[in-house]
Amino acid sequence: MDQTAASPFRPLPDDKWQWHPSPVPGQIVYVTTHDAENEVNLAPKSWVSMAAFRGPIIGFGCSERHRTCANATATGRFTLNFPTTRQAERVAEVADAPRRSRLAVAGLTLEESHVDGAPHLLECPAYADCSLVRTVRFDGGEVFLFGRIEILAMHEELLRLPIREAYARLTPALFCEPGVVGEMRLGPEKNV
Repeated sequence: MDQTAASPFRPLPDDKWQWHPSPVPGQIVYVTTHDAENEVNLAPKSWVSMAAFRGPIIGFGCSERHRTCANATATGRFTLNFPTTRQAERVAEVADAPRRSRLAVAGLTLEESHVDGAPHLLECPAYADCSLVRTVRFDGGEVFLFGRIEILAMHEELLRLPIREAYARLTPALFCEPGVVGEMRLGPEKNV
């Protein structure tokens, strides 16, 4: 290796909000929770990931100060709703809206859980109704909430489509940075 050649890489700052562009986009989800009085909260999040096959376990990150965290830790339940890119177009408006008007701003409808969990969003093509199994706290008041998927459900018509068409219809939205939402696209079909 030629030691005199300059590296094409430049280190980015530690602060994720300074990553322009960010090499770590996150899938946008709408998290629904409810409090002890059964009042529903809707909040967009984008730091979501599968954590374990056995369970299965999925998790998402947020601020410990958010109502989402308070509700999920108090009730032990949360639901991740997976919107299409079109359903996530207003995600910034939803996040900035007063809590009680977020559902109307999103233009989505609640449907009650079938397992005493948090309600899910009827129009989103899929949701994961979860029971909280662990909360990991980080410096700066951030948390990552892990949940066991009790129900993973998808709109029935997607289950009947050829797999590539089903993924194309799901069209997950990606949060890149404030003001930049991307769309996951399938590449050309290849045999691997």
